[in-house]
Amino acid sequence: MPGAGAAPVCGDRQKVIDGLSAKYSEEPVAVGVTSNGGVIEVLKAPDGQTWTILFTYPSGPSCLVASGEAWQELEEKLKGPGA
Repeated sequence: MPGAGAAPVCGDRQKVIDGLSAKYSEEPVAVGVTSNGGVIEVLKAPDGQTWTILFTYPSGPSCLVASGEAWQELEEKLKGPGA
């Protein structure tokens, strides 16, 4: 991941995902579509040690948006009556 102020790392989606899988064992675990038709994906290593957020533009290129360490899942809150 580039430092602050550096140009984003972009490329073919499958090549970016293959690279993250090979280097960090990261795989997609969540996906969403933005209002402009882009796709946001969260990739993480099985142990959560590393993670990456990837944005794919409607026109095709995929760019690394953020990355880090120590990903943690939040526990779902139980919803009671009327929730």
